[in-house]
Amino acid sequence: MRNILQKIISSSFSLALVFFVACSPQLGHQFTGGFIANDLEIMADPALTEMVSPYKAKMEAEMSTIIGQSTKALTRNRGESLLGNFVADLQRAYAEQEFGISIDISIINNGGMRNDLPEGNITLGNIYELSPFDNYLVILELTAHDVQKLAEFMAARKNMAVSGMEIIGEGNQVQSFKVNGQALDSNKVYLLAINDYLANGGDNMDFLTDLPVMENTDLLLRDMLIQMIKAKTARGEKLDAQIEGRQKYN
Repeated sequence: MRNILQKIISSSFSLALVFFVACSPQLGHQFTGGFIANDLEIMADPALTEMVSPYKAKMEAEMSTIIGQSTKALTRNRGESLLGNFVADLQRAYAEQEFGISIDISIINNGGMRNDLPEGNITLGNIYELSPFDNYLVILELTAHDVQKLAEFMAARKNMAVSGMEIIGEGNQVQSFKVNGQALDSNKVYLLAINDYLANGGDNMDFLTDLPVMENTDLLLRDMLIQMIKAKTARGEKLDAQIEGRQKYN
């Protein structure tokens, strides 16, 4: 496991200057940033190192805390993947549990999942590595036309994980798709669980930016994952996922 602490407190050992600029026009929370790298030959100040060391040790211990067990390695790839199915399902289940509503579709972009989960012990650090960004849960309302556009986008890009849809595509085109086994209903309002980065048009999903927002939460994706994994563990369940044919592209 990569050292999560280094990501969190590395600025304490450098002269890096970090600037954050808010970038979410519709929904809050999202930020972009940059940094000015320090000269690698500059040595850390001994007094500062001594001051930070206790916090470093505490953080490393916390990140090593085991919160679950996985029956297999949950990995990423284009289109349908084990990790994508797992995260999309947890996001959907959490939203239904939290808001007492039925979520039709849940999606997560592959770029939002930055690391796989190993077989065996799953630590808090594993989840921070998987979801290092401050992405927040949002619930959007979609018409049948909006769902059609979403399916077309997914078939063309093949960079999304989904729960609640089954898509068959040829090349970059949708051949057919269903929502939870059913054809589209032109009179239905579909609820989509998604992160605010995508809801704000990230990853070229501009067609989402003007959709009605049912819920705009302050819940981080990684906090949701941690909570849901701990709940599974408390029930004696292990992490698992299957390739189910949610996305089939020729």
